[in-house]
Amino acid sequence: MPVFNGEKYLQTAIDSILSQTLTDLEFIIIDDYSTDSTPKILKKIQDKRVKIYRNPSNLGVAGSLNRALTLAKGKYVARMDADDISAPTRLQKQLEFLESNPSAVACGVQVDIIDAQNRTTGTRFFPQSATSCHDYLMLSSPILHPTLMARASIYKKIGYTAKYKTAEDWDLYFKLLKFGQLQNLSDTLYSYRQIFGSNGFKNIKKAFILITRIRLQAIKNGYQPAWLMLLSNLIQALVVFLLPEKFVFRLFSFWRTSKNITIAALSTQPA
Repeated sequence: MPVFNGEKYLQTAIDSILSQTLTDLEFIIIDDYSTDSTPKILKKIQDKRVKIYRNPSNLGVAGSLNRALTLAKGKYVARMDADDISAPTRLQKQLEFLESNPSAVACGVQVDIIDAQNRTTGTRFFPQSATSCHDYLMLSSPILHPTLMARASIYKKIGYTAKYKTAEDWDLYFKLLKFGQLQNLSDTLYSYRQIFGSNGFKNIKKAFILITRIRLQAIKNGYQPAWLMLLSNLIQALVVFLLPEKFVFRLFSFWRTSKNITIAALSTQPA
């Protein structure tokens, strides 16, 4: 779990991991050169399962995660964000899923959206089947990044590409597909904190351009998108670049925060 100036919600995030039903775990926290009270909060942790490391400078999410991957010792590695909440059975259920599905290289879960007061403001459902997750990369992220659990042997080998700042997860998913399937559990096991005005709402066009570059590189490297997803991606591009930026911003904001939004992957192949 990387953290940078996360004092406000850090303790809640930590508690949600330390209270997991899966108790045999190593909890690596990378303090990305925080300047608030984050270091003080981390120093108070007494649980021996927690390993804390502080970066000598701010490396960003990708750099911090790459450091954590070099330190991880387990068979599986799970992600977590410092302002979110994992349900008590999250890690146990993901581990059991990967143990029972050897063709899956990584998996995520379904997600509740929460605000600054921990109130549920929406629900995001992600595609479950391997085919749907594969195809959906041309339209949206098939797995919410902080819900990811992957096989350590592969995760540690490929890591993150630092130059893809803010879109490092997209590049990761395309690389993971070379080794196996991506899937999501049907269970809602993660509360993702989405606050209006946060980084997730900024620079939408810039982010789309970067993600498009990653998609094109993946296609060049052998990724085969479904034709319907290519069409959907084209429509998405028209919306992003032809509509006024304020309208795109409002549309994106509505999509990220509205209740009961279902992300159902369209596929030309059987699941």
